[in-house]
Amino acid sequence: MKFTFTTLAYPHLRIEEVLGRARKFGLDAIELRVADDGIHLKPHYPIDRSYIKIVEESGVRIASIAGYARFSAILDEERRRNEDLLKVLVLMAEELGAKAVRVYAGKFPDDVDSSIRRIAESLNRMAEHAYEHNVYIAIETHDELTRVRILLRLLERLDPNIRIVYDVANMIMVGEKHEEVFPLIADRIVHVHIKDFIIVEGKRVFVRPGEGIVPICRVVNDLKSRGYKGYISIEWEKMWHPDLEDPDTVIPLYIDFMKGCLNSSNLI
Repeated sequence: MKFTFTTLAYPHLRIEEVLGRARKFGLDAIELRVADDGIHLKPHYPIDRSYIKIVEESGVRIASIAGYARFSAILDEERRRNEDLLKVLVLMAEELGAKAVRVYAGKFPDDVDSSIRRIAESLNRMAEHAYEHNVYIAIETHDELTRVRILLRLLERLDPNIRIVYDVANMIMVGEKHEEVFPLIADRIVHVHIKDFIIVEGKRVFVRPGEGIVPICRVVNDLKSRGYKGYISIEWEKMWHPDLEDPDTVIPLYIDFMKGCLNSSNLI
């Protein structure tokens, strides 16, 4: 098990500076956001050789690619467009040495059964392409998939090579409990997002580790007990929440906190 962080923490920095932060924090990889706005890389293949050189010379790996393909849309052409996007992201992941590409289900525009059917059809079509390029497609517990009953219904229909990005806080926010969810999905998890939060006037407010309601130590130790070998990524989303505390302060706090969890039987 290793720790990393998402580049969402540093929307104001160039990729060279973000990679430098990883080295400074003693991390061997980053989770790279890949989106049309180009912060920190646009979805385009082949990747510019100068970008590849920057990554290679940094000595920091790309743990996973956080893409923005979504598959619940009713229109066939919209899903096909997202399938084409995912094809590009898979090729980029292979070139960068990333293990997984994050995707979304997207918000369900109609009934659950129809949305699940469409998502499964698209992702299953893409499974062989990802397998051929030694990359996992990993669907995040986000939007409707934060509800474990819906997530499990989708997983039943998905190719077994399609995995999960387990965002613990997203599921806790809707009332799910890690200790109940984790045993049901543990075998499909390939990447983990961690962040702590409290609820203030019905809204989620992100806080330093151990100050909120996410049982971080329980999560870390449960992953360890299952022999998890992937990354736990600190998702300090400065990009979406510019008022968040400086990531240069908070990310090291999360790293130290999680290392402490591994060295303790405390299941906070």
